[in-house]
Amino acid sequence: MSRLADWWRRVNVALQPGPSDPGRAAVAYPELSRTDRAAFLRCEGYLLWEIVDSRSSGRQIAGRGDAPATNGWVVVPGRAHSGLIEDTKGKGPGTAVMAAVVQWLVDAGALRPLTASVRAAIAESTVAERLRDLPEYHRSEDDARRAWDDDLWEVDPRRMLVVYPHLAAANADWRRAAGC
Repeated sequence: MSRLADWWRRVNVALQPGPSDPGRAAVAYPELSRTDRAAFLRCEGYLLWEIVDSRSSGRQIAGRGDAPATNGWVVVPGRAHSGLIEDTKGKGPGTAVMAAVVQWLVDAGALRPLTASVRAAIAESTVAERLRDLPEYHRSEDDARRAWDDDLWEVDPRRMLVVYPHLAAANADWRRAAGC
């Protein structure tokens, strides 16, 4: 009977939401139809993976030494959308939906655009790093360039914690940002 009870508990355990689970924002979502909301939340989930790791991305950029300074918290929505499209074999929401999620976060003050010169400089350093570190890209700079290399946004960690208070438990960077 004990094995059956253990199995029952395992099967019926309530799953704890993770930091990148969509639909947990503390601010109002845009009014959308059911279908559009599902696509919006799908993009939000993928972007949240980027947001959780935004401090790490910022450190990577700063570690290159040749990239301009940011506040140290950077996301690349295009990379998140590319992952979504790859995971769904091209059947996921379009780039316009990811742009709507980004705009919603910009409107909430949680994301800020970087200047064109800063974006370009970071993109150049990203391509240079790719060419230097990954032998399969040594053919040319054009082969190493990705569509999302210029799609960079700066995260305001305080405002992002207002939108997603649960990020305070995501990792050490977010705990420090939350003052925990």
